[in-house]
Amino acid sequence: MSKIRFQRIPLEARFHNPLRDFAEERHELEIRKDPLLGDTSVYNPYLKDKAKAFFGDSNPDLIHRLVEESEKACFFCGEKVEKGTPRFTADFLPQGRLRVGEAILFPNLFSLGMHHPVVCLCKAHFLPLSGFHPDLIANGLTAMQKFLKIVYERDASAVFAAITANYLFPAGASLVHPHIQMLVTPAPYSYHGRLLGAQHAYYAKNRTAFFSDLVREEMNGPRYVAGKGLWHWMAPFSPLGCNEFMAVHETSVDFGSLTSMDIIDLSYGISRVLSLYASLGHLSFNFAVYSAREGSPFTGSRCIIKIISRQNLYPNYRNDDYFLQKLLQTELIIIPPEELAPRLRECF
Repeated sequence: MSKIRFQRIPLEARFHNPLRDFAEERHELEIRKDPLLGDTSVYNPYLKDKAKAFFGDSNPDLIHRLVEESEKACFFCGEKVEKGTPRFTADFLPQGRLRVGEAILFPNLFSLGMHHPVVCLCKAHFLPLSGFHPDLIANGLTAMQKFLKIVYERDASAVFAAITANYLFPAGASLVHPHIQMLVTPAPYSYHGRLLGAQHAYYAKNRTAFFSDLVREEMNGPRYVAGKGLWHWMAPFSPLGCNEFMAVHETSVDFGSLTSMDIIDLSYGISRVLSLYASLGHLSFNFAVYSAREGSPFTGSRCIIKIISRQNLYPNYRNDDYFLQKLLQTELIIIPPEELAPRLRECF
């Protein structure tokens, strides 16, 4: 019998619809629970055809104007990246910054953790999602790993790392220019801590790793996408965000211990997800890679990535993160994972 439970709670809403001369309507909904954390999401199939009311279409003229105006003052562009970005102290990193291809790593001016580097991914000020090629992403992730290894050598308290991306303003970015960040801290932030704690508790109870069991459970099902190297991509049963995909590393919890091939394979998967988002008409996204230092007490944990699409850009766009997500911590499902995964499978 499976140790993993995919729980659905059916609901029914009844009302008289003024758009149909007040005829009675019944909507069958469902609440889903994440099989590890119990976090909830809600699916109403009647919203599927009204997705544009939630996301709209990105406005090309607005995007062009934002890109053009923001480029003038962007301190990641051209020679300004040398003069306008911070450098590490010489005792920590003698050269001040790290470079891998076009990717440049430097400290965040407004740090949110003990170690908080930023990577400017490329020279281009703006990229369509189809422009996030695997090598561009791999350069950025490789720079992050190099930095993480330096931190490991110098700071024994640095156990938890989260590599994150905010692309464009709807995703919370303060700059248009493509970039990623990393937080390395002695204590995990809330969701990261819950994720690691729940995996450890599952291992203590079952003597197997939750995400290894999840991959085996999902591999032949509708939510599984593909394997790429040691990474397994799937659409989560109860997503944390809109159009969410996640990838699980087969063996390691530590981003710092991944091989160069692991990073190349992960970058390929990220680029495929972004390509799908582009085909769905999206432009903005977030992702987070969750890692814990090898030898940390969270036995049975795995390095994973979660990636979600965000609101589109058009005049007076609505925020896609409202009371449901922010205060009730429940996600709204527009496209069910069982329908989303096959579309990404084609991209692989």
